[in-house]
Amino acid sequence: MNENSGMTRIQLLILLVIVIVIGVFSYPPWAEYRKVSQADVDVEMLAIAIKKYYKHTQTYPANLEQLVTDPGVDGWRRTYLKSVPKTPWGGNYALIQETYKVGIAKNHPRVPTKYRIDGIAEISRVYHTDAAQGEKYWW
Repeated sequence: MNENSGMTRIQLLILLVIVIVIGVFSYPPWAEYRKVSQADVDVEMLAIAIKKYYKHTQTYPANLEQLVTDPGVDGWRRTYLKSVPKTPWGGNYALIQETYKVGIAKNHPRVPTKYRIDGIAEISRVYHTDAAQGEKYWW
């Protein structure tokens, strides 16, 4: 048998250290990507629920809890969501009625600023049922 075949313990240790370093540096971007993806799905789900609420009641909810519990509005049929989700960073999503948006509030303490409403990578959806009117408020 050849004495130079296989890996030495030092080579194995170096390989292990390299794999650990790569894992440590790739985890934060992956974790942020998961949070952003989940928030994107959440706001889409909230916007759809708001549109259904509007279709039945001809009004928009004053807050997101009205999608879960009966607000006493004519036409309200059922719960539109099982529960209002929390942001992946913790905390609540915001319903901004003047711009017809649902998303992450400007003052959310744990969300990176760029993902909040009016941030450069804002995570939100316009929920206005009239597409032309909704596009007006997208920016």
